[in-house]
Amino acid sequence: MEKKELASRESMAEVKTRPLEGWDRCVPWIMRAVILLVVIVLKQNSDTIQKWIDSTWSDLLTSWVFNSVYFESWHATLTYAIVIPIYPFALHYIPYFDRYKVHPSVTYVHTTGKDLLMEAVTYLTPLMLLDTFTIKKYVGVHPSVMAQKRLSFIQTTRPLPIAPPTVGQVGFQLISSVLLFDFMFFCFHLLFHKNAWLYKTVHALHHKHDVMHGRVTNLLTVPERIVLILSANYALRFMGSHPITRMLFVPVFIFLLVDNHTGYDLPFGIHRIVPFNLMGGPAAHMAHHFKGTTHYQPFFTYMDTLLGKYNSYSSNVGKKVKENKID
Repeated sequence: MEKKELASRESMAEVKTRPLEGWDRCVPWIMRAVILLVVIVLKQNSDTIQKWIDSTWSDLLTSWVFNSVYFESWHATLTYAIVIPIYPFALHYIPYFDRYKVHPSVTYVHTTGKDLLMEAVTYLTPLMLLDTFTIKKYVGVHPSVMAQKRLSFIQTTRPLPIAPPTVGQVGFQLISSVLLFDFMFFCFHLLFHKNAWLYKTVHALHHKHDVMHGRVTNLLTVPERIVLILSANYALRFMGSHPITRMLFVPVFIFLLVDNHTGYDLPFGIHRIVPFNLMGGPAAHMAHHFKGTTHYQPFFTYMDTLLGKYNSYSSNVGKKVKENKID
């Protein structure tokens, strides 16, 4: 590796979330005020929103697409296919956002229709296989319906609950599921980095890139992709999330993942809006990608903060593997 390239990678490993300057310092506060206002409006109109949820749920129950056992896999794939060519593209081609790059090397990798199709096939194949032979389990489904599903080896439809969720349930389930996923995948992610064999066979591909860009989000081996999806699924299941919550979880989940890999430290980023540095953001995640000794949590920071004082926590198996110090 040339000295210039090595120096560049070392500088990428040391990127940090920079303090906001000028009017940018007001942006997180404005966003918090807007969110608070939205919450108040939603609270005051909860009855109207509940009626809309009830009506929407009734319509969804009659949809063969929504009832399909493959719906969630289709939904996740379509959401990613929409987000990945639009959000990072906009950041890259609107000159104003250049100032928020966490490192000059941050770029955008164009996605062709063929590339998206290949990614979709690679992504969907293992998930649809799991869908075909796995009985979906949702809170509120009558035991007799589940018993009927167990009689069939191959699944084609989902056993959905009849009752819609309440507004409060959707909000609680959505937030708590994101928090639980973050903790669950942190545990797996840390294990991937601390075990040389797992790093080489499962996780190294995700770090195999020269610059940070949005499409790194899906640079995953099949085992890691399955672990990621199952972590999200079990977090949702543990929190008893309604199918509507699960449907809303997908765009939130995918946006947070893609945002982490864009390499743009935006003043209106979710990591800026959430106070007390509770979320790491793109700068922290980029440092992880090129250093690999901390920032193991996908979104939040509390576990990294709690465990960061231990020397063994900061050991870099990935670096040793790359240097052929571990076979």
